[in-house]
Amino acid sequence: MRFFKLKFKSALHVDSKGSGNQESLDEFIHSDTLSAALCISRKTLYPEDTNQDYFLNPPFTVSSAFPYIGDVLFFPCPAWRIWGDIDIARRKEIKKVRWISKGLLEKVLNGNELQYEDVKALKSGVAVSREEYKDLPLGEEENPWQFDERQRVSVDRVGCGDGETFFFALQFFAPSSGLFFLVSGNEDEAEKSLHFLADSGIGADRNSGLGHFEACESGTIDINAPKSADGAYTLSLFNPSANEDVQELVSTSAYLLQSRSGWVHGSTAGRPPIRVFAEGSYLSGKPSGRVVPMLPEHVREKYSLDVGHSAPRDFRAFSLPCKQPGCLKEVCHG
Repeated sequence: MRFFKLKFKSALHVDSKGSGNQESLDEFIHSDTLSAALCISRKTLYPEDTNQDYFLNPPFTVSSAFPYIGDVLFFPCPAWRIWGDIDIARRKEIKKVRWISKGLLEKVLNGNELQYEDVKALKSGVAVSREEYKDLPLGEEENPWQFDERQRVSVDRVGCGDGETFFFALQFFAPSSGLFFLVSGNEDEAEKSLHFLADSGIGADRNSGLGHFEACESGTIDINAPKSADGAYTLSLFNPSANEDVQELVSTSAYLLQSRSGWVHGSTAGRPPIRVFAEGSYLSGKPSGRVVPMLPEHVREKYSLDVGHSAPRDFRAFSLPCKQPGCLKEVCHG
C-alpha cells in the first residue's frame, strides 16, 4: 500500500455530487472521482490499450483523497463515538472535528477511545495528537486551507443576452498542505496515470488553470491496524456487490450514506443517482464493493444518449481492519 501527496499549484473546485451549483464544492476528492480521473488519464495516454474492460475492472483500488498538513496525514473522523467522557461545555468543539491524524486513527482502529485532554483540536476541523502537533509547519496549523468565492458572469454562446452574475467556490491550500490518497493493487499503473493527471488537472475549470497539482511525495505507508478484526473502517465510497451479504455487513455498524450523481466525462449526459456508504464508516466483516455501470446499453438506447460507454463508477471498498467499537457493543448488548 502506497500513498501519494498532491500539492496544488492553483485553486481547486470539485463538486462531484453533480449539484450544478457553482457555489458548492467538496472539501476533498471522493474515491470514485479520483479513480475515474486516473482511468481517463490512462485512456488518454494509451488509447489503443485501454478499453471498456479497463474501466470496469481497474488494476488498482484507491482511497478518497484526504488532507495533509506538512508530514501529518489526516483521515475522516469515524462515524461512531470515538471520545471518552467529555465535559458538556466541550461537546460543541468535538462536533467540529472532521479529520483525525494518523496517530489518533491508529488508536481508534485498535479499539481505544480518545481522551480530549490528550488531543489538539484546531479550528480548521482537524484533531491531532500532541506529539504530531509538533510536526505541523509553523503558521499553517490553524489555516491549512481556505475557501473563497469569485464573482463571475455567464454569457450565452450567441452573445446576445444579458450576462448573469454568479459566485464560483474555490479551495486554496497553504504551501505545505494539500491532499493525499492511498493505492493498493498495481501501484505503478496508478502512478503513471497520476503524473499525467497532475498536468491536465482535476475538477472544474481545468482549462483555466484550476485543479493542477504536483505529485510531490510518495512512498509506502504503515498503519498500525489490528491484524485480525471483526470489522472494517472505510477510506473510500462503497456500494456492495451482488454476492455480498448486506445484512451481515450492517449487523454491527456505524455509517453515513451519500447520494452520488454527476455528469459523464466528455458529454452533456448526467449519471443517475446511486446511494453509497460514505468514508469513515464501520462495517462488519470485510467489504468488497463493485464498479457500477451507471449508463448500461439499454438505458443509453432508451434515452438516445450519445455516450459510447457505460459510465462506470468505482465503488470498491478501500478499508482498514478495525476492532468493533465499544459504543457499538453497548448498543448490541443493551
